[in-house]
Amino acid sequence: MESQSDGRLMSVSEVLRILDIPRHRLTYLFESRKLKAEEFERLQNGQRVYRQNDLCKIKEALFEVSTK
Repeated sequence: MESQSDGRLMSVSEVLRILDIPRHRLTYLFESRKLKAEEFERLQNGQRVYRQNDLCKIKEALFEVSTK
């Protein structure tokens, strides 16, 4: 299996499992524009997919929200 440090695409469920957060927290980050949806890749079917560097962006946004 490939390591997560490469350019492998991850699904929303994989991201939630890796970060150990509920789906609503990720949804909030997009709805509040802490994360901009247009900066994240989407498949042709519209499903959002993530790379390792996207996890870093999500972690930063989660930290920013938790410190307010």
